[in-house]
Amino acid sequence: MWIWISLLFFGALDAPASTPAVVAGAQVACAQSETASLPDDGRGTPFVVQKADNICGLDEPRQITTPAKVDYDALLEETAEVRELKKNGIDPTSSKGITLMTKARSRVLKACESVRTEAGYDSVWKAITRRDSRAIPDVTDSVKAKLSTSGD
Repeated sequence: MWIWISLLFFGALDAPASTPAVVAGAQVACAQSETASLPDDGRGTPFVVQKADNICGLDEPRQITTPAKVDYDALLEETAEVRELKKNGIDPTSSKGITLMTKARSRVLKACESVRTEAGYDSVWKAITRRDSRAIPDVTDSVKAKLSTSGD
């Protein structure tokens, strides 16, 4: 009797009808793990972005409605830390250079956040474009003004 019940119970678990669902589930899980490692380029939204280019504000492409962009390298050049780095010939990969670059990036981030909130943008990006080729507002000059007025 127990053998017959065991065969029925375990036989139902190994039935071919359940196999496609298990295989399909494994394929879905595998596909999800592959896409999780890919960068989000904003597919399905009007914007083409890479999350690594986000400076402040919303970083999920599907949430963006009013983004702004900046020339990040030009903003870094405006900071006292980068000027000191160049003036004194400090290696950016040295301990002092890394400290100065970290402070410069923090200063740019704070200025970008300030401009973003004052102007009503939901995010500020190093690089962002619209799929329909309409312009994204560039707030580099406003951020530079914030950098020059911030105390050193």
